Amino acid sequence: MEEVKEMQTPDTNTENPENTGNTENAENGENGEKTEKIESIENIEDTQSDENIDSAARVESAESAESAESAEIVESVDSAEITESTKDTETAEHEETVEQEVPVEHEEPIEQEETVEDEEAVEHEEPLDEFSELMKDYDLKTATAYSRIQGKIIDIIDNKVIVDIGQKTEGILNKDELYDWDGSLKYNVGDTITVVCKNINTKEGYITISKRQVDREEGWQKVRRAYEKKQPLTGKIVGVIDDNKGFKVDMGVEMFLPMSQADIKKIKSPKHMLGNEYRFRITRINSKEKNGVVSRRILLEEEKVAKIKELFDSLNVGDIVKGRVTSLTDYGAFVDIGGMDGLIHKDNISYARVNHPKEKLRKGDEVEAKILDMDPKHNRISLGIKQRYPDPWIDIAKKYPVGKKLIAKVTKIVNFGAFIELEEGVEGLLHISDLTWEGKTESVEEFVAVGERLWVQVIELNAEERKIKLGLKQLEMRPEEKYIQKHHQREIVTGVVKKILKSRVFVELEKGVEGVVKISDITYFRIDSPHEYLKEKQTIDAMILSETLDSNYKVKLGIKHLSDTEWRQFINENKPGRVVKVKIKKVTDKGISVEVSKDIEGFIRPNEIGDRKHELEEIQKLYKPGQEVEAMVVSSDFERKRIYFSIRALRRKKEREDIDKYSKSNADSVTTIGDLFENAIDKKNRK
Repeated sequence: MEEVKEMQTPDTNTENPENTGNTENAENGENGEKTEKIESIENIEDTQSDENIDSAARVESAESAESAESAEIVESVDSAEITESTKDTETAEHEETVEQEVPVEHEEPIEQEETVEDEEAVEHEEPLDEFSELMKDYDLKTATAYSRIQGKIIDIIDNKVIVDIGQKTEGILNKDELYDWDGSLKYNVGDTITVVCKNINTKEGYITISKRQVDREEGWQKVRRAYEKKQPLTGKIVGVIDDNKGFKVDMGVEMFLPMSQADIKKIKSPKHMLGNEYRFRITRINSKEKNGVVSRRILLEEEKVAKIKELFDSLNVGDIVKGRVTSLTDYGAFVDIGGMDGLIHKDNISYARVNHPKEKLRKGDEVEAKILDMDPKHNRISLGIKQRYPDPWIDIAKKYPVGKKLIAKVTKIVNFGAFIELEEGVEGLLHISDLTWEGKTESVEEFVAVGERLWVQVIELNAEERKIKLGLKQLEMRPEEKYIQKHHQREIVTGVVKKILKSRVFVELEKGVEGVVKISDITYFRIDSPHEYLKEKQTIDAMILSETLDSNYKVKLGIKHLSDTEWRQFINENKPGRVVKVKIKKVTDKGISVEVSKDIEGFIRPNEIGDRKHELEEIQKLYKPGQEVEAMVVSSDFERKRIYFSIRALRRKKEREDIDKYSKSNADSVTTIGDLFENAIDKKNRK
């Protein structure tokens, strides 16, 4: 055993009568023991600071190297040559402490009285205080430098921690070694910790200890063993490296976790991972610097592959699974079913129309879905929620026949109408045009509101396309129906031409009520377009032709029927053989159309134009549209409203009249025209 120099301490604990005068120091010694010890340590540390200049310089150099190495770790991430680490300064401290703090002292041994073996030697026994000092020196000698000791924290004073290490004097620990990553203390008074003796000062009677050095040594052994055996190791994320290049992971020694290896998914907020413990795979170590690189992603991917295989082995198409919605997209929702995400397409969320999954689902929702399809090759599972329930569109025509009236709920309003929910999964469209009979509607909100329950009527149903058209105005009598009830067939009414199409004309009879005139009911003679006869915004008279509405709920009207009286009068006054003046409207190869009046038209057939057959070009040269000519009525039909004229018959009539006139003026002459005709006939017969 090494001999140590006797400590010069006051004899405050002896029972020698000669020390009775020091009572006050004895009483204060017990209460201020810890404070005096801390102050003594601090004084000794100040004294030793000059002696250990070389040691401090070496420690400072080690710490600088540690900072440089940390910076080198960050820079090496991008070059894939990560050698991140922090230098362990405890080794340097260990060497320095052994070299300077525990020298082998060759002091003179403590003077002691020779042992007297007989009973008389008792009278020459040393005082108690001197014996206590000897025992104290002995205890310090049993605590060797860098030996591990179990100790109990008994007090924390300022930046020092007092630890009972089973010696006559307590161990002194730097408080900084007990701080966690967030600045909180990991241990409190009463906790038991494992420490290592760093500095045994036999002269002053105290021991400095370290907890960090123990953690680093144990941590490095675990890291190296896990790396060699390729086993995962638990560590705590304690820091984020600048520019979010990665994390610092505490495994007893500091390890580097690249940002790309922290999770399978992109990490949006790295700070949220601070303080959390995870399992890591050690991918690289640096034995010299006692640090390395770890990955959490590798373990997560391995776990994911294993879970996916287990899922595909345990599931079948048609199974019902539970899951949690992890994300929503425009086309569907992804659901975690225990190891992997399945996709619920928006069309498989509900039997009702879903424009976006967020209308029915939210992130974090717990759902039950049916497996629709499985693709182990590409790790895909298709899910459906609506498939868990019967299709409400089956026998939809029986539940909602056309004409049925019911109360339904407004679920959504758009610019062209409102969607009405008849039942879960069945929606119909209430178009803006079916809100009211009172003309065009500017806004749907004027009539309905979301959440409102109202009466509607089914007006159209297409089960194949899953479409139902509803009406609100159909619950009331149409304005056209009310109008037709007030007026009767063949009644003459007045209206304004609203729109002219190629085959029909729409006439506004009153607000909300329209009538329609077909082109064939405009006039009895043929026209190519209603524009030849009518103009928009023109006020006209028309006759109601029917007591029923057409398929588009329009009042059936006729204009040509107003001319029946005129036709009857003309036909009665102009029997066949009567000559009238007409205006040529059109010349075709089929004949000439002529106009007697605005409402009466006639026709001249080709054989009634001349005595011989004329070519079209010749006729068009002789007769032009707008030209007025005289023609003879050949025939007429009031029911069909037809009148046929003849120019040839009129010419012949005039020729006969001229002959008759000439014959009468020459009745007394010898030779008459009749004689000439008879002579000509006789000559012909003789030939």
